[in-house]
Amino acid sequence: MKTALVAGATGATGSALVNALLTSGEYQAIHLLSRRTTHWRDRESIREHILPLSRIADLTVPYVVDEVYCCLGTTMKVAGSKEAFHAVDYEAVVALGRWAKAQGAGQMHVVSSKGAKAGSRSFYLRTKGEMEQALLALDLPALYLYQPSLLSGERREHRRGERFGELVLGALSWLPGADNWRPVPIERLALSMMEHAQSHQGKGRRWVDSARILRGTTE
Repeated sequence: MKTALVAGATGATGSALVNALLTSGEYQAIHLLSRRTTHWRDRESIREHILPLSRIADLTVPYVVDEVYCCLGTTMKVAGSKEAFHAVDYEAVVALGRWAKAQGAGQMHVVSSKGAKAGSRSFYLRTKGEMEQALLALDLPALYLYQPSLLSGERREHRRGERFGELVLGALSWLPGADNWRPVPIERLALSMMEHAQSHQGKGRRWVDSARILRGTTE
């Protein structure tokens, strides 16, 4: 029986992931790092840690966590400024990576983005790329970086731009290589993260693109 920690459990991807982990029956404890309490709080295997993202370093778990999952992420519209966006999508994610390293976690799984690149002209993609580089520099035992295209599924907030993108990319799904651009169902991304954790062997770093996520490929 394993232990896991999910950061961002109240978001769409984090919520789907927690449900998948609970359903698997392979975890004796699932720690949830969140800014507010969750509807899973009464489940026997759930351990809630209510902390602001600026205090991730203060997180205390009485034993080594096998798998750390980072589903933290926001949008410029929700964040309200580049500084606030950077605080979540870079600073909080890297802080969790440092915590995982110090805590001795065996694996870390992080949701990034297709096109993430430190030198990108896009602030969003540049932030994601810089986040990836910072995590790689930590030399974690095992690091998985998921780079999905647009995510499809129910969210708390309405994202009209993403919905339009889903329709456009979905209409082009017949083109060669379309798996690299097709919208990725949130539940499929969550399952991919768990599947990679379950099939993991040894150490190393790995990027998981949209095509692999959609196909359920872990090799």
